[in-house]
Amino acid sequence: MKKKDPILDALALVGDLPTLPIVAIEVARLLEDPSTNPKQITEVMKADQAITTKVLKLVNSPYYAIRGGVSTIEKAIRFLGYNTIYQILIGVSVMEFSRLGGDAGMDMREFWKHSLGVAVASEIIGERAGFADPRELFAAGLLHDLGKLGLAKMANKKFSEAVAQAHKNGIPIKQAEKELGLPAHDRVGGVLAEKWRLPMALRAAISMHHLNYQLRMTTVSRNLQPEVDAVILANTICKRNEIGDSGDLIHPDLDRELIERLGLIQNDLEQIKGEMARKVEQSKVFLDLLGADV
Repeated sequence: MKKKDPILDALALVGDLPTLPIVAIEVARLLEDPSTNPKQITEVMKADQAITTKVLKLVNSPYYAIRGGVSTIEKAIRFLGYNTIYQILIGVSVMEFSRLGGDAGMDMREFWKHSLGVAVASEIIGERAGFADPRELFAAGLLHDLGKLGLAKMANKKFSEAVAQAHKNGIPIKQAEKELGLPAHDRVGGVLAEKWRLPMALRAAISMHHLNYQLRMTTVSRNLQPEVDAVILANTICKRNEIGDSGDLIHPDLDRELIERLGLIQNDLEQIKGEMARKVEQSKVFLDLLGADV
């Protein structure tokens, strides 16, 4: 009799997880059509006033600093563009998903503090590295640990043990997951991102942020590598500076080759850390969506 693979069994359960809200799926479909206009996006989002209200709250936050503010999605798109509005919508949708119970031993306030730190740092790194649209990195950083939310839903008790073991023994959460027979959270996140039909850049950041560069080059297209590098560096900076708690307390080493690939120097890293503090403060409205008292 063939031995069952617990990892494959666990991944199969991802199919039972909730899908993204219909409005997010429909907006993603519209954005595949180059002829889509802001009014069409606005009409679709009217179907979910709760999410639309939260998206507008974020758009009008100090983080985006739109002079005079905006009252409609259509106007928000004209200021920030389709991609930024879609990424805010995805971020709101996933944060709502995380509220459905199953924190699995994680302090969700600290989890989202870390995720928000990585989001902010990713965008700053993108600016420093000369990315065409650094704002696209915010959602990649915010959702890089999506797989942990998935494990918290589908294997609540065992993932809770993994978090406790990682903290107690001072080991990476991925090691604790493996020791307990769980699939790696980045692998789960990748499956979930594919199921939700997230953009390829988001899928790459979610599923590849723990892979080394050589292995990534065999699985991810070259044009997506800089975005993954930016998220990896942002994650490292946040962990080294203890911004939130993503499930373990490891302080990873800086990858000097990665830093060189992004065209950054040591002085950039110091300035990124300083700018992060200001931007994280501006972005705390994201945590307000969860009722997080931060």
